[in-house]
Amino acid sequence: MFVVFLTLSTPFRGLAQGGELLIQQYNRGPQLDRNYSKWSFKIGPQLSRLNTDLGTSSPTITLGGLFEIEYRLSKTVGLKTGAHYVPVSYTYAVNDSTGQDFLKYVSFPIILKLQPTNKMSFGLGVLYHYFLKGEKRVSKEEVEIKTAYPEGVFENSFGGIAQINYFLHPRISVFGNFRWVKKINLPTNPKTNTTSGFQLGMSYLFLKSRERP
Repeated sequence: MFVVFLTLSTPFRGLAQGGELLIQQYNRGPQLDRNYSKWSFKIGPQLSRLNTDLGTSSPTITLGGLFEIEYRLSKTVGLKTGAHYVPVSYTYAVNDSTGQDFLKYVSFPIILKLQPTNKMSFGLGVLYHYFLKGEKRVSKEEVEIKTAYPEGVFENSFGGIAQINYFLHPRISVFGNFRWVKKINLPTNPKTNTTSGFQLGMSYLFLKSRERP
């Protein structure tokens, strides 16, 4: 009788053990058992297409770059900061000619990053938009006249950023941003410090701390 009982109970014991293992895996999550680094450093290029809120300008695509520092609070949550070089350019009509503003900024973001899988991450944060310099370009026929903007026309501003990342490789990712900055201008200033638009880019992880479980 004892032998028969052991024979009949073996499949049930295996089923119970399999169920317990499945529950453990579910509680742990499909991606949460990977190792991660507390600190990581990234660089890369990014394209920007940002426009003003004036309604009379058309954005042009510019090439910038980024340097990012990320600190992981956990395996799926982190904070990102760094410096983004962001040229902003747009065209508008000037009498019978075409005018273009070409402005240079450095943005300093603070982004809360959520990474539920190895392939995707999402971010939302704030940024400080620091104005470096700018110039006005007026083209008529085959002649282009460049004039530097004096101090006070364009200023620093604050804004926000929403981001989605897709990882092609543990060290390489592509991303898309929607970003906006706003600052109230003086009524006497015909220019604006308010811009918004999209960015596309790629980042390369060139340095990271030792991985931990």
